[in-house]
Amino acid sequence: HQPLRPYPVDQVAVTPTLVLYDGGCALCHRSVKLLHFLDRKGALSYAPLTAEWSEAYPDGVVVLGPTGAVQGTEAVAAALQATGRLGRALAGLVRAAPGSKKMYRWIATHRYRIFGQKDRDLTACPAPYSWHGRPLRFSQTPPLPRH
Repeated sequence: HQPLRPYPVDQVAVTPTLVLYDGGCALCHRSVKLLHFLDRKGALSYAPLTAEWSEAYPDGVVVLGPTGAVQGTEAVAAALQATGRLGRALAGLVRAAPGSKKMYRWIATHRYRIFGQKDRDLTACPAPYSWHGRPLRFSQTPPLPRH
């Protein structure tokens, strides 16, 4: 497990906070839909993780924002935080919960067995999922920065 490296956001147009998720994971699909429901102001956009990103950031979900990249439990909290007041409250619970990092790692390790897999990424759907007329905003997965 390698330490997080700051992600030079100015090299890629990240508008405004980009959530990189496992496109083949059913739990991840549900999580993106939940974030979209909470995100009334459109602060988040989404892109599937690539093998390159998964190798560099092995703790699952990655969030790229103005201050850099975070992964795992902190990425979940950062995405929630960006969605508004309810999301900030949920992010506080995620950060304060004892054992949240261990719980996240366990769920991430067993997500396919528990929640199943999707044969198509959300971006491959004929019409991207929408909530009350607000379509999901997808971005291209940015290239991994070279250091």
